[in-house]
Amino acid sequence: MRFGDRMKRAFIFFIFIFVALTHCVKAQFLFAGEQNQITRNRPEANQLLFNIRSYCFFVDNEYKGEKTFGYTLPGFRLTPTLSFGISDKVSMEAGVSLLNYHGANKYPCSIYSFFPTWLGYQYLEGVHAVPYFKVDWHINSDWNLSFGNIDNHDSHLLPEPLYNVEHCFASDPENGLQLKMNKPFHKMDIWLNWQSFVFKNDIHQETFCFGYNSQSFLDIKQDKFRMVMPISFLAQHLGGENLSGSFSIQTWLNMAVGLKAEARFGSINTALGADYLFYKQIGSGSLMPFDEGWALYPYFEFAYDDLRIKLGYYDSEDFVSLLGSPHFCNYSSNTPDLVFDRANQYYLRATYRYDITKGCKFDAYLQIFKQNHITGDRPGFPKVIRDGFVSFSFGVILSIDHSILLKRFSSINESMFE
Repeated sequence: MRFGDRMKRAFIFFIFIFVALTHCVKAQFLFAGEQNQITRNRPEANQLLFNIRSYCFFVDNEYKGEKTFGYTLPGFRLTPTLSFGISDKVSMEAGVSLLNYHGANKYPCSIYSFFPTWLGYQYLEGVHAVPYFKVDWHINSDWNLSFGNIDNHDSHLLPEPLYNVEHCFASDPENGLQLKMNKPFHKMDIWLNWQSFVFKNDIHQETFCFGYNSQSFLDIKQDKFRMVMPISFLAQHLGGENLSGSFSIQTWLNMAVGLKAEARFGSINTALGADYLFYKQIGSGSLMPFDEGWALYPYFEFAYDDLRIKLGYYDSEDFVSLLGSPHFCNYSSNTPDLVFDRANQYYLRATYRYDITKGCKFDAYLQIFKQNHITGDRPGFPKVIRDGFVSFSFGVILSIDHSILLKRFSSINESMFE
């Protein structure tokens, strides 16, 4: 089926959902951030702040079957910085981001992210350290433009199948450009994450990821019922010239369009929605086994105080999630050349957040992937047939996002040592 035909069917499907839910179901289900924040601990003009951002985490991923390996993440990411408000419009922040996995003393100098596979030919001892530098242009109360390191603490508002929540605390800070907009009825995040810069004769490719996400809100009954339409787009590119090896230029796309009805009943928030997701490979390449694929993701959300539960059903064919968990892909990441036919699974996610004190939070989460009957093919081997299996992951994270005022200058030219 062609992409145009699929989009027509998806459009009809979402219109049906919109009409059917007018008597139905306010909770935005995001692990690490409730809204698309324009500023975080923003310094005022002529104000110097010392900032501490840290994630202490323990995550256990017990994965079963031929889809992906399980692993454990025990460690912390610590980002101490200094920030200064040059004016009401411009601020800058500089520091270092440190990653430590308990028990590790040697770290490859590579990008700590799921995709793509990086060649780590140099190593750091003791801790994985990367510089942190950011300049913010606060255009107005609704718009912000960032240069340097950019924010991903809210998963860029992307749906779970497109963005693995582990990137928020375990991956390296993203770098590049980011434009955020936060209005009462529309939120938007546009970013360019430049992942790999190349010099002549480098053994890896120039790599970047471009992303767009927006959410539009329509209030049917204020503070009681509203409709939400999210739109997401990701483009991952591998390129570069004058490299030491033979590399092909490759680009992959992820897109998603959805519709969600949110309703509030006192202190209880509920939501019912669905996302249609699309994958496409531009040009020829051997890293991905599919040229084009799709997925459908209907879900139900429930929230009461600090407890949030999400139950979804994920149906996919030839789909590749560029930044998401391998569970949402139709190929195996632990068995070479194994690709799966059309597959579906149930997905459950529960999170609990406790605000310890200002700037300090405790989060616990549980994910369950219930893979239904699945078949697959691997060259030279019999047909893979599995009746289904259950994988799960759980994690606890203690996060700190705190700022200390060091000095307020009377003018921008005043020396801090006077």
